[in-house]
Amino acid sequence: MVAGAHNNNKRYWYKVSVDAVRAWTSVLMLLTIFGGGFVGYRLLAHHLLEREVMLALEEADALVKRLQQERGITGYREKFATAKSELTKAREHYRNGELPDALGKAERSRSVLSSIIDSMRNRSPSGEAQFITTKGGVEVRRGERGEWRPARGRMVVYGGDYIKTSSNGSAEIMMVDGTLFTVRPSTVVLVNRARPSGQGQLRRSIALESGWVNLSTANATSRVTTPKAEAEVRQRSEAMVSYDARKGEGKFAAFRGALRVVSKEDDSVREVGELQQVVQAGGAISKPKPVPGPPDPISPKDNSEFYLEGSRQLALVWRPVKGAERYALQVSGNRLFVDNIIDTERRRKTGATLGLRGEGTFVWRVAAFDGESERGPWSPVQRFRVLASKQTSRSQGGSRISEVGSEEG
Repeated sequence: MVAGAHNNNKRYWYKVSVDAVRAWTSVLMLLTIFGGGFVGYRLLAHHLLEREVMLALEEADALVKRLQQERGITGYREKFATAKSELTKAREHYRNGELPDALGKAERSRSVLSSIIDSMRNRSPSGEAQFITTKGGVEVRRGERGEWRPARGRMVVYGGDYIKTSSNGSAEIMMVDGTLFTVRPSTVVLVNRARPSGQGQLRRSIALESGWVNLSTANATSRVTTPKAEAEVRQRSEAMVSYDARKGEGKFAAFRGALRVVSKEDDSVREVGELQQVVQAGGAISKPKPVPGPPDPISPKDNSEFYLEGSRQLALVWRPVKGAERYALQVSGNRLFVDNIIDTERRRKTGATLGLRGEGTFVWRVAAFDGESERGPWSPVQRFRVLASKQTSRSQGGSRISEVGSEEG
């Protein structure tokens, strides 16, 4: 009995061992299949992304060649130069294997080039502008009684249309005359119908009901009206117009070039030069006052890359601006700076330390405030990229950073 039990015991453990081997073999086979499938998926995704980038580059190249032969391109010279610059950057990203960045730049170039072509072809008063880019909540309404509907890239904007952005929405629109408007969050504007000017040209304008806009003009002047005043922005100028409907107060600033502001109450006129601002309170318009200049970013250099395996912190540094009391700093995952990761207006020092907690591509900018809390123009937008390591594949990942400590005091 003892010997028989001993033999049965052996057979029992032998049987368990064979079952275990079979089970582990099945698991390994499944892992192999899964691993192969995952690698295959990554390769396919990379291939598809590369094809998408190549297609966007080819389409943008074709649009550049087409516009170079157009006689009317002179009026869109600055926008055309911007589109070509974006295309050049897209090619650089593609050569470096940075496919997501290459696609973003190529699509941006293609959108601007397409908008220029559409604007040149659409010189009828019925079509005044076109959306280039939208981010977050952006809606359009046809006339006073139309329904609000979501805006999208390349959507045509007609005279009498309203544009509304939510607290996390922003949009770029290009007027037929080449003026580029950036409609900021919590803003409502009315795109006016074109009207003949005294020089035989069509005059285009928008009415700012609340919120604020930035604009960059080309070879034509552009007008922005508020309930209390009207601003004429000169050719090749950059300006900011805001209106607080609750306070009935408007601000008009020229960051480059000049603008002219006329009060609707008493017809008084103010000429606003570069880096100057006037404030309209009630019917009166203040005398022009200077605003701080744009800060100059020092570090990191534009398009720098950082690796999480090396350091979990990154220092942003900029040159001090004369007369600045404090600075505004924005760090975002998109160039329209919507849903910012860091957004502060109380930085006293000319730098900030960021904590890096994940991969992603980020943009940052800084602006100066003077002693009267008036803000100047933003610095040039700088970009940096965070990767896990030098061996990490350049794919779109999560985007998490944070500010380390506080240097506002």
